[in-house]
Amino acid sequence: MAYATIRRGASQELTEAEFNTLRQHLVGMRCRQKAMDLLAMREHGRKELELKLRRKEFPSDTIAEQLDRLEEENLLSDQRFAFQFIVSRQRKNPEGRHVLVLRLMQRGIDRTVAESAAGQWFSDEEAAHDALCRAAARSLRKKQVDHTHLRAELYKKGFTAAEISNFMDELD
Repeated sequence: MAYATIRRGASQELTEAEFNTLRQHLVGMRCRQKAMDLLAMREHGRKELELKLRRKEFPSDTIAEQLDRLEEENLLSDQRFAFQFIVSRQRKNPEGRHVLVLRLMQRGIDRTVAESAAGQWFSDEEAAHDALCRAAARSLRKKQVDHTHLRAELYKKGFTAAEISNFMDELD
């Protein structure tokens, strides 16, 4: 059965196998292009990108193949996504290391990758202290709270007891 006719010297028809190979290649190209479009907007984790491509109804094997290629080409990186996610979160709504690691894991990032990215960001002690100060200021702006409630708010945001105690000592 002929699936398409294209000029290949004389008029030759594609076999079913050739047609399926060509179709599979084109689907792969469209999948890769969609992934690249999404990555051009911002970093994505592999799992997040996979879910978005599934919603576009690309076949699972095609998605896996294209995401593998993007990782090999260093165009897709969970480590890079995790670090950028932390930078963005800390700018908008500062949180402690524990909460950030949990948020990344909820987005499909492996615990070791999430902890590595958090460790990288929190290694800058000045930035980490600034994040704690901004989180405290945000909590204080929302409502008048005493020291006990402020400690509880900061703890809920994932800051450690030691970080909170040091900060509270600075306030006094």
